[in-house]
Amino acid sequence: MKALKRSLLAAVAALGLGGGAQAATFASAILDINNFRLLHSGGAAYSTSDFSVLTGTNDAHATGARNGLFANGSASFGILSGFTPNVAHQCVGAPCPPLAEDNFLPFTAPPPVPGTFGHADQAMSGSAISIGGGPVGVHAQTRADASSSVNAVASGNSSVGTSTTFSFTLGSSDTMNIAFDATPYSIAYVSAGAGPVSNANARLSWAINILNLTAGGVSIFDFTPAALNGLSAVSRTDGLPGTSVYNAALTMMSFSAVTPLLLAGNTYQITIEHNTLANVLQQQVPEPASLSILAAGLLGMSLLSRRRRL
Repeated sequence: MKALKRSLLAAVAALGLGGGAQAATFASAILDINNFRLLHSGGAAYSTSDFSVLTGTNDAHATGARNGLFANGSASFGILSGFTPNVAHQCVGAPCPPLAEDNFLPFTAPPPVPGTFGHADQAMSGSAISIGGGPVGVHAQTRADASSSVNAVASGNSSVGTSTTFSFTLGSSDTMNIAFDATPYSIAYVSAGAGPVSNANARLSWAINILNLTAGGVSIFDFTPAALNGLSAVSRTDGLPGTSVYNAALTMMSFSAVTPLLLAGNTYQITIEHNTLANVLQQQVPEPASLSILAAGLLGMSLLSRRRRL
């Protein structure tokens, strides 16, 4: 009888039902865009004097979520207002990570990061064109983090986007050179034994698109660099535990692309999208077969105990 009890207690410990260390899942995505500029074919920056109409907004949001609870922040300013959005970091967690506002560096310690949380942050400064003769260059940063050390679903999401409508008043048509630097980073981690449906996912997305509104809204230009999109997607599952990291060395990358000829007098719309996303799921529930074995053992122990009393 004592031997049977010892074996059943060992089975409980092996199944994770007797307490002890928790498994973990973790994901994080960070995108730092710097010195983003819109340039003439000759290399000079576009300025407000180049447009007869120039309207649009800089919009941003940050959302942290955990088990259906959300923390949201958003901001929007006109592109000529002199202000840019800087959304306060958002977090739902137990506890939230000890990150300062506008901290866009990866966690220094390897995963797992303690706690169960969804966290996001965003910041933006500068302008892609010269406004009133001012300096040129946008700095836009986003991050999203999600971690789970218990049965939970957690996610982080943050974005910054610019939607601008303008028309040229140049003496002659010109192209537009899009130039910027970027430091992307993403990581996904799932510990061994995290649970039968546990997973962690992190990814980035960045794109710029130009429509010719005069020609009925046809798309004339799209730039979606793979290094800031599909290549950044990392994931891990309970079937493939461990860590996957994209751009672990935080290497800064330079990007540029030239539009087709933009016709003077035509109205064009530029849309820039910049997003980071991280989500995790952990379900530390024993598999049905393991539960059946454990239940049968406990039933056997009960019957033996009853027989001895009889």
